[in-house]
Amino acid sequence: MKKGLKFAKKQLEDLYWNKGLSLREIGEKFHCNDTNILYWLKKFKIKRRPAYRKKIEIPKNILKDLYWNKNLSSREIAKMFGIKHGRTILKKLNKFEIPTKTVSQALTKKLKNPFSGRLEEKAYFLGLRAGDFYARWIRKSIRIQTSTTHLAQINLLKNAFRNYGETCIYLAKSKSREDEWFIYVDLHPSFEFLVTKPNKIPDWILKDKKYFFQFLTAYMDCEGSWKVQKSHQKHIRFMFKIKTGDLKILKQIKKKLEMLNYHAYLYLEKEKGTKSSYGSYNQDIFDLSINRKEEIVSLINKLLPLSKHSEKTRKMNFILKYKNKKWNSVEEPWNKLREEIKSELLKNQV
Repeated sequence: MKKGLKFAKKQLEDLYWNKGLSLREIGEKFHCNDTNILYWLKKFKIKRRPAYRKKIEIPKNILKDLYWNKNLSSREIAKMFGIKHGRTILKKLNKFEIPTKTVSQALTKKLKNPFSGRLEEKAYFLGLRAGDFYARWIRKSIRIQTSTTHLAQINLLKNAFRNYGETCIYLAKSKSREDEWFIYVDLHPSFEFLVTKPNKIPDWILKDKKYFFQFLTAYMDCEGSWKVQKSHQKHIRFMFKIKTGDLKILKQIKKKLEMLNYHAYLYLEKEKGTKSSYGSYNQDIFDLSINRKEEIVSLINKLLPLSKHSEKTRKMNFILKYKNKKWNSVEEPWNKLREEIKSELLKNQV
């Protein structure tokens, strides 16, 4: 018993019987344990409430919705209806012949909605999978994951799968790089199509311009870059680049862009074995570029509404805003934008 703690009998009776507070709730009110309250109930000879004061009816459809669709536990449902034990809810589930969850399902609290089946979304997701993101089975879920030093990459994963799963983030150490975020989202088994990394763009995407730009946007969100540079003395030059080792995919993108009247250039950027600050390249790296200003603007108008990468969208918007300006009016805001993006890197976070 807490030293010096005293209650008036009427006060305790009112809280316990009239207001219906539990021992724990009364204890919290007076900053003590429920065992202290029990002591005073016995001391004042206040009769305890029966275990179940009234029968609570929960309709079958509501119980099924809370348990399966809202993914609440039996204990959470019990608390909603003022029931003491979760096992009471389990008895009701059995009474209604509502299947109960397996241990794995009961422990899984994350949102996992099945894939919508929309081909626009599928094309975008395949573009992400062909880019930076890795996918694999985790028990009965599809986990899509990557590690990154960019805050924008976290937001990319969140924005892409916000309707399908919860993005999880934690710091991970890497021997070869600075501190990184490890990010992942566990998805419904209907996302099985992401497990195998595409080594080429599927024909159904290449045949439809709408699907092709969804794939290209996602691939750009992962692997692409937008550049603004000084040209001659006072003019500006815009560039769009994708640098990867996926030569087959880059050749397909180049061919499709040329069919759409873009002038795309593809060349070997780094040979396998070339050393860099991160080590040696384990494959040849190729560069796909578009340099003509009017084509850059045209491509941005197609990709910008589809992009989910905040760094890329800010740079695309910048190019649209300053497309007709001279370098002297572009240099300062461009450098400011680059510094803003740089400040979002993990190593620059406070």
